[in-house]
Order: sequence, then structure tokens, then C-alpha cells
Amino acid sequence: MLLKTFLPAFLAIALLTFSSCKKKKKDNPAPSTQEETLAFELPEVQVGKYNMAQDSTYALKVNITSKLPDKGVKVTLNVATETGLIPLPQDDIADIKATPFTITLRHLKPLKTYEVTVRLASLGNTGNVTPPQVFFLTNKSGE
Repeated sequence: MLLKTFLPAFLAIALLTFSSCKKKKKDNPAPSTQEETLAFELPEVQVGKYNMAQDSTYALKVNITSKLPDKGVKVTLNVATETGLIPLPQDDIADIKATPFTITLRHLKPLKTYEVTVRLASLGNTGNVTPPQVFFLTNKSGE
């Protein structure tokens, strides 16, 4: 007789326990893809040192050594005189979607040295920015 009174109560408590411990469904959004940290090299120049240009233009080859972001990269280029850091305007650089690529530096005055700074930033992730690479470029032409 005792079994008849406790069995329904035990089953009711067990049923409540199992139903309350049921895991809730969560909408699992697609995991965000983490971009590889941007890295690049300037294979034809010595970074941090003095390099030579033979005339008023210089073709700067840039090789992205990390995986290229899906949306591409934005190049920031700063060319200024070494002594007074007076900016030398350059042509705009289109967004990059392939590697390697070449940037043409223009309007280099004869026998002047310029400080050139190159930096890349991902178009898909604003926090993915390379440290700047700086080198010096002297136009050795006499004209």
C-alpha cells in the first residue's frame, strides 16, 4: 500500500527533474572567421636603410607574405623629405586584391633623400594593420 502512494509522487518528481534539465536550443550563428595577421615584405629594398633610385620614378615591389584577406587590403604610403619631413604627393593606390604588386613612386627630385613609409590594412577587419616599414630613397640622377 505504501508503494501505491509513493510511486505516483516519485514519478511526478522524476518527470519534473528531467524536463527542467532539458538543454535549451540556441541559435548558433556561423562562427566568425578570424583573419590571419597581415604581414608583408619589400624584397627589393633594405628596410631601415638607404636605397637608390636611378631617376624621378621608382617601382616598389610589395609582397604580402600572409594570407590575403578576402576583401583585400588598403595601402597607406607616405613619402616625405628626410630632413624636413615635407610630404611629396603620390598617386592614389587602388585597393589590393592580389600579391605581389608594385607601387610607383613619382616626382623624386634629383639628389634628394626621401623617407618612405608603407603600411597595409585589411578592408574586412579594421584591427588587422601591419606595423609600418620605413626606408630611405635617394634619387641619384643628376637631372
